[in-house]
Amino acid sequence: MCAKLNLQATTFCQADEALALAAYAIHQEAQYAPWSEATFVDCISSPYECWVLLHDGQVVGFAILLVVLDEITLMDIAISAGLRGQGAGKHMLDFVIRRCEQLNGSNCFLEVRESNLVARKLYLNSGFELLERRKGYYPLANGREDALMMVRPISAVAP
Repeated sequence: MCAKLNLQATTFCQADEALALAAYAIHQEAQYAPWSEATFVDCISSPYECWVLLHDGQVVGFAILLVVLDEITLMDIAISAGLRGQGAGKHMLDFVIRRCEQLNGSNCFLEVRESNLVARKLYLNSGFELLERRKGYYPLANGREDALMMVRPISAVAP
């Protein structure tokens, strides 16, 4: 699917089980070592939030948040492979930051593969800063790769 994505025609929706299953297909294509389907679907329940990006009624992206008190961790975020490079990732990340503000979060944390230069650039341009490196965190076909832990301070939305 290498269609043109009209971001103005997209909507965000909190996932139910059916939407989470559709998002799981994107998770599988985006991850070298994907979570199990059951683990992914469990993320529609507190303390998690699973949000999907819909275009023409189809799930084209998702983000999973872990909300613990005022700290939010972006556990996973991905856009359908055929629609990447059109601004949907930034659109989804901007939504995540707004959601953190709505939740009165103090910080948003995430981890990213060191080799994922596109995501790292997006996060840096969105105000995330490097917090620490986790050596050998991610599995690879022939070894392991470091994870970069990042944080973005969140300011509450004005009432």
